[in-house]
Amino acid sequence: MKGRVPIASSPRNRGWSIIIYGASVVALSIAVGLLIDHVSAVLLSFLLAVSLLAIGVLTLKRELDKSRRDYKRLFDAVPCYICVLDRDLKILESNTLYRADFDVKNGAHCYEVCKKQDAQCPNCLVRKTFDDGRIHYSEETLTTCDGRELRLVVHSMPLRDSAGNISSVMEVFTDITDVKQLEKQLTLMGRAVAGMAHRIKNILMGLEGSIFVVNTGKEMHDEQMISDGWEMVERNVARVSRLVVDLLYCSKKREPRFKENVDPLHVAREVADLYRERMSDEGIELEMTLGEVRVNGLFDPDSLHNMLCNLMANAIDACRFDVESGKDKHTIALRCFQNEQNDLIYEVEDDGAGIPEDVKDKVFEDFFSTKGTEGTGMGLLVVQKVAEEHGGRVSFKTFPGKGTCFRVNLPADTPSEEIKQLSAGDNHD
Repeated sequence: MKGRVPIASSPRNRGWSIIIYGASVVALSIAVGLLIDHVSAVLLSFLLAVSLLAIGVLTLKRELDKSRRDYKRLFDAVPCYICVLDRDLKILESNTLYRADFDVKNGAHCYEVCKKQDAQCPNCLVRKTFDDGRIHYSEETLTTCDGRELRLVVHSMPLRDSAGNISSVMEVFTDITDVKQLEKQLTLMGRAVAGMAHRIKNILMGLEGSIFVVNTGKEMHDEQMISDGWEMVERNVARVSRLVVDLLYCSKKREPRFKENVDPLHVAREVADLYRERMSDEGIELEMTLGEVRVNGLFDPDSLHNMLCNLMANAIDACRFDVESGKDKHTIALRCFQNEQNDLIYEVEDDGAGIPEDVKDKVFEDFFSTKGTEGTGMGLLVVQKVAEEHGGRVSFKTFPGKGTCFRVNLPADTPSEEIKQLSAGDNHD
């Protein structure tokens, strides 16, 4: 209806309506009381109006408290990391997820909590937002309190007071770690396919050349040429076989076939015997040291054999491709022993070319190879996979121009429960 002020339906508006109505009653009561000069009426109306004002204030306070609780629940429920910072980059407030993954302390600076640094970042987004009042973003790598590294997209945005001044800045972190990992895997897959195609092409060219030598030898009745050509065929077929075996091992999910009472020394002797003749042909000396292994363990013998073959093949190639002058001959050491913690240790050490400093961090990534078109680039991936399947680890020390030593640590006496279950399943089948 005309002239009537509608009362808003929201609780907060109801509170204000009660306050306004109470104030109106006070004013009207005082005016009426003065007109009729009746003190009792004025006092009664005044008390009624004050009661209405008090009710309105309480209603408004309850609604404000409820709004704060709702905003706090929303703040904590957001599946992102959120923190609010002051001009000194101290954390004023943070949500539950942020506090769960970062060691937040009162008065701590954001760079101390997220990046374990003593000074602010060179391109601090919060500082930029304080300076220009705009939203800024970047990709960051942060470290959680349990040591995990997270890849995040960070946005900084200003928070203003009632006068419009920037009182603080809020940072919102969106976790893209899984996305980055998938992106990396897709990149590696593309590089791996291209690398495999290139290596297969080179092997085929080698086979074509060796077939040509064999055919030419047959036409000329040259037995030596036929023999040389056939050796080239065998060498290239071996490269194809090794490539296929490593590719299958790395590309498909394979359950290890663990067996009890496997003698790790016997595996080392088999691999040494397999490569002894090839090493002799290459002019490489083999030094085999088999220490005391007190108990036979629970291993997948085929995987161990494949792992050692890849380490030996890499060592041989490192010696073959060593261009360092002053080396009359090369030596490869194969060792197997148990340490004081009962871990089984395999070591393969060569005095070949070593691994260049700029690629040391890539040896267990992608299809890494320093041997150009000769290596499959998957040998060390196989070594790492076998070690992890046995609950162990692989490490290496390298000195460019002097050689490399790869060490594989495998738990021999105390296999994990997962390994025991796998072994029991294989034996049952």
